[in-house]
Amino acid sequence: MYCAKSMYQGGMIVCADDADYSSYSRLGLRCLECGEEVYLKSGSEKKPHFAHFQATYYSKCPLRVTGYSEGSSGLTPEDKKQRRELFQNYFLSMIASSDDNFYQKIQVVKEKINTQKLNNFTEACCNHFSDNSSQLVTECRIFSSKTYDQNLLLQILIACEAIDYLSLSSSRILLEQLVHYSLDKFCITITDNWDNYVTQIKPNEIIQQIKDILINVSWLSILSELQEIQRYRRIYGFG
Repeated sequence: MYCAKSMYQGGMIVCADDADYSSYSRLGLRCLECGEEVYLKSGSEKKPHFAHFQATYYSKCPLRVTGYSEGSSGLTPEDKKQRRELFQNYFLSMIASSDDNFYQKIQVVKEKINTQKLNNFTEACCNHFSDNSSQLVTECRIFSSKTYDQNLLLQILIACEAIDYLSLSSSRILLEQLVHYSLDKFCITITDNWDNYVTQIKPNEIIQQIKDILINVSWLSILSELQEIQRYRRIYGFG
């Protein structure tokens, strides 16, 4: 495919000729059809274009192509440091940057809640999130015209793209971590048994909490800072 959409530019269309091997994670490039992560392919015998990462059991996109050769370059996506894992780590790191204890809080939830009970609750929340992602996007787009400016609009568009991305089966591991992080926010004031308290929380409360987290991530400033770090590393030969 020649075009993809950029999650971190609010869904803006990006052409393969305008991309490089860092664009897939730096811009958050996604397939226009299925929404999964895509990366750049550019060999000596093929025009630059975007492709999906390795297929999984839930990969059913009609734009997915297999068996492509990179031509004489012989470089794999991994050789070019393009991997789904890095894409997802980059995404989650931006959300986690607003809380120094982000990962510790997730671990606390896993330690304080019975594993089976937590798994069941997490699955219910993830399914509810995916089933209601369109409604969450609609809710994000409702804001006061009095506070409108271009940065706010882009902030909301990025949050909407993030919600849509998290609703995919391929992003489930990310959504699970946000469910656990949101659980900590609900349970933090509870001093006794978290197992009993978690049964009182409704999945809709969790997905609303996740929506609020995504809206309030400082996407623009974080992206600007990360891009400046990457520019510094290129100039001084660190990556």
